[in-house]
Amino acid sequence: MKTIIIGGVAAGMSAASKLRREDPSANIHVYEMGEDLSYGACGMPYYLGGIIEDEKSLIARTKEDFEKKNIHVHLKHQVKKVDPHQKSVEILDLANNQTITDTYDQLVVATGTRPNQTNIEGSDKANLFFLNQLEDARLIKKNLKGVKEVAIIGGGYIGLEIAENFAHLGMKVHIIEMAKQLLLVYDEVIAKKAKELLENIGVNIYLEESLEAYDKDQNKTLVKTNKRQLSVDMVIESIGVRPNTDFLKDTGMDMLKNGAIITNKKQETSIKDIYAAGDCVAYDHLITGQKAFVPLGTHANKTGKIIAENIAGKDIEFPGIIGSNIIKIDTYAFAKTGVSMEESKKYKLGFDYVDITAKNQSGYYPGSKKIFIRLVYDPKTHILKGGQMYGEKGVSDRINILALAISQKMTAEDFSQSDFAYAPPFSPVWDPLLVAANQIK
Repeated sequence: MKTIIIGGVAAGMSAASKLRREDPSANIHVYEMGEDLSYGACGMPYYLGGIIEDEKSLIARTKEDFEKKNIHVHLKHQVKKVDPHQKSVEILDLANNQTITDTYDQLVVATGTRPNQTNIEGSDKANLFFLNQLEDARLIKKNLKGVKEVAIIGGGYIGLEIAENFAHLGMKVHIIEMAKQLLLVYDEVIAKKAKELLENIGVNIYLEESLEAYDKDQNKTLVKTNKRQLSVDMVIESIGVRPNTDFLKDTGMDMLKNGAIITNKKQETSIKDIYAAGDCVAYDHLITGQKAFVPLGTHANKTGKIIAENIAGKDIEFPGIIGSNIIKIDTYAFAKTGVSMEESKKYKLGFDYVDITAKNQSGYYPGSKKIFIRLVYDPKTHILKGGQMYGEKGVSDRINILALAISQKMTAEDFSQSDFAYAPPFSPVWDPLLVAANQIK
């Protein structure tokens, strides 16, 4: 049996590696359009900021590592077309500009995303970059010499991480965001704190401002909005991503409007013997009940592994997601799991919330810091439905505890009786999460 995997980063190589462990005799071929495999894309902003000094530390395994496991990897090979009837793929060898055809018994689509682009007037004149793949990070890093002022278009996760890292390098940074707040997946009260912290380290933030055009002035790029003009050395557009699935449109595969592939819980697509995983897929959101496009590496690694197990003859299902995430901004962590109040309104879920501020550890113990927590819950049942928090200490462990509680459909009453460990250097006797749950009670 021959398995072809399209895409060689998180989901694709998780599938390849797990399938090899499950079936030592499997015939596995990976086609990857880029020149890198199995790397930590989430570390790229920190590579640009010099915190991660060597790009090689982002790469988990190389082509040679996989070849030693008898996984055949083809870099710079772009799959242009899939024929489900012939069970074949048409591939462009980018290095030699030659088209080849290969056939499969099972096909795994793990093609990830590609960046959205404004394509506004003057884009061809601008010193313009995107950050989606390791190749993009290399290109930006190569062009950073002499850069003193940068405009970042978009105020999402990646845009903010780049802004923070560039600000710490001493650059003058501008963020242009057309929405009324940064970090649209968070409620406004959380986003306001993120804005405050970025401004404290010198980042200029322009909300409710739309980009209109770029122009060139000698070596400078002019960034024109509906309210101002900036003259900068570099522009990075970070306005989100979309699934990299255009090559599948002729197959009739079920997808969302944005091209995210719809699968069942076994990660099977609507076409027999074709699976899909990772950032090109829509997942079942366990709170909203909707198919959701939430491209995160956590989902990619899990679903790639599940596909391999099912190809190997097991019967494994991916339950779905609740969208847990975390981001660093200066000395603070911002984290979210489940749904926000804005999402509750959007999907007409009728949820309510409580907000609390508490210390991460006993107040009398040196070094304690405040944590802000918003808990979202169903007012009829008191079942926990979401949480957001920020603070300098103790955020990452608490958001994971809350994610587990939400996944297990715990009520505020049950959760408030959780037997958490206590010692003054680590937590108050009433943990902030329990304080918030008691507010619901």
